Amino acid sequence: MLALAAVLYAICTKRQLDENAQLARLRESSLYKELHTKLHRLRHVDIDEVRIECSGITVTSVCPAHIVLHFSFKQNGNSLRNDTFTRLYAELIAQDFPVLTQKRMYHLHRYTVYRVNGKSERAYSFIMQRGYKDLLLAQRSMMQVQVY
Repeated sequence: MLALAAVLYAICTKRQLDENAQLARLRESSLYKELHTKLHRLRHVDIDEVRIECSGITVTSVCPAHIVLHFSFKQNGNSLRNDTFTRLYAELIAQDFPVLTQKRMYHLHRYTVYRVNGKSERAYSFIMQRGYKDLLLAQRSMMQVQVY
């Protein structure tokens, strides 16, 4: 029994080290550096949703509600489409933008995208919590009233 636990621990440790190495390689890639720069430019925008799909990343603002960033992986030099790649991007974004991991502000949602060819792909989205969004909208409306 103890030997089995030791083997399982060794396997889990190796997988964790491999994943950390993959995250480090992806963080150093030119594609992620470009995405990070674009996301960092949006730090003054109230972000409603960040969708991470195999095709790319889409960021939507709260007010006004529109797409402020659409980062297509294919148009930026990477046509690789797999679920591991998408998950690693979601992890890196969560690590580099910790506001998205605050439970009272955002919720991480995992969902499946079904393509026209019938293939299913994993996708992730950081969605702003309803209560926090209401608070932001109330603050914005008060600021608009004070300006007039």
